[in-house]
Formats: sequence, structure tokens, C-alpha cells
Amino acid sequence: MTSATTAGRTRASRVLALAATELKLIVRNRTAAVSAIALPLGIGLFWAFTFDTDGEPARQSVVLSLQLAVVLGMSVYVTATQTLVARRETRVLKRMRTSGLTDAGLLVATTAPCVVLGIVQLAVFAVIDAATGTPAPSDPLPLVLAVIGGLALAVTAAFATAVVTATAERAQITTMPIVFVMLGGAVGLSAVPLDGWWQALVLFPGAALGQLVQLAMTGATWEPGPAGLPAVLGSAVALVGWPVVFGTLAMRNLRWDPRR
Repeated sequence: MTSATTAGRTRASRVLALAATELKLIVRNRTAAVSAIALPLGIGLFWAFTFDTDGEPARQSVVLSLQLAVVLGMSVYVTATQTLVARRETRVLKRMRTSGLTDAGLLVATTAPCVVLGIVQLAVFAVIDAATGTPAPSDPLPLVLAVIGGLALAVTAAFATAVVTATAERAQITTMPIVFVMLGGAVGLSAVPLDGWWQALVLFPGAALGQLVQLAMTGATWEPGPAGLPAVLGSAVALVGWPVVFGTLAMRNLRWDPRR
């Protein structure tokens, strides 16, 4: 029991050490720092100070949805994809597999800094939004689901996108479709009514984020939605489904050697 506990602690310390190193590399890389930190913060702060919500929860959800989507899309998804591809192309991932880390631990250590950056930025936005008069959510549950499910979506999408991305530079192109869909869907569904044909848009990756934020701000979480089911059900299922799809694709096709 003691040896197993010691081995577990050793593996955990190695994961933390590698994650700390990856975080330093991201912060020290000017290009990564701009795209993962400065740009998302700039966009989110610009909307917080310039978008007139008139105190309406539905309009306030638009700002919160954009902030959430831009952090998940750019700070987490794009940065994690670039990091995974760069480490694979330089054979760092393959060499680290001989260090005693499990494959899962290695992938967690590589992508964890992106998740940490995303959470820190969301915390900054929460403080700024409160300072500018945005009220607390009427029902925090959908917002919590949006953050947790959104992080799972961004990380698994990064794994799946890394499979088809040959170089870190090309990740700027291969990540664009999901980033645009996530931003457009989240902002769009944060403003539309909770009934009607456009609710089908919740099936697009990341679009459920906007609806969950709207439910959190308006408190309509358990009101009847499509087919008379609770309004939160469709978006929650969609937000769980996409990480499963992306995770399955990544597990079946993940490669440790550089793509040619």
C-alpha cells in the first residue's frame, strides 16, 4: 500500500512539474501569450465596457456568452491544439512517454496550463462584470454547467483537431471552423427566445454555451422548452455529447509521431 501510494504521488508530482513547465513556455512565447491571453482578455473587456445591456438579463447574457466562448475557443481550444501539435512535431510527447508518465498523465500535463489560463481569465471577467453592474445569475447551475462542459468541449476538441493538424502553424487554420461556430452559436443562442426552430442550433459545437448562460441570467432553467421538456435539458445533452464525440475520435486516431 505504501509503495503504491508513493508511486502515485511521484506520478502526480511529475504531471504537475510538466504542467508548470508548459505554462511557463506559453507565457514566455510572445505569439502564444498574445493569442491565448491578451487577445481574449481584450475582446472580453471591450464588450464588457462598450455593449449597452440596459440592465436586461437577456442582453447581459450576450456579453457573458461572448466572454465565455472567446476564452474557451481561443485561450483553451486553440492554444491546447497548438501545444499538442508542437510537442508532437518536436517529438517531446514521444520522448516523455518513457519518463514514467502514463499517456493520460502526459496529455493532462500538456493541456492543463491552457485550462488554468482559461479559468483565470473567466475569474477576471467575473470581477469586471460585477464592477460594471452585471447582476449575479438568477440560477448559477446552468452557468456552472456551461463552464465545466465548455472546458471539456474545448480540451477534447483540441485532441481531435490535433489528429488532423500537421504543424503548429497550421493549427491557426484547422481550429478556425470550431472557433467561429462556437462564437457565433454561443452569442446567437444567448439572445433568442427559448422556443422555436432555432433551438436546433444548440446541436452545433459550443452553441449550448449561449443558451445555458441565458438560462442562468433569466432563471428559466426549468421552464418548459422544446417538446415540453425542461429548457436546460437540450443544451446540457448537447454540451455533454460533443466532448464524447471529440474524445472518441481522438482516442481512435491519436498519433504520437510527427505527421508527414
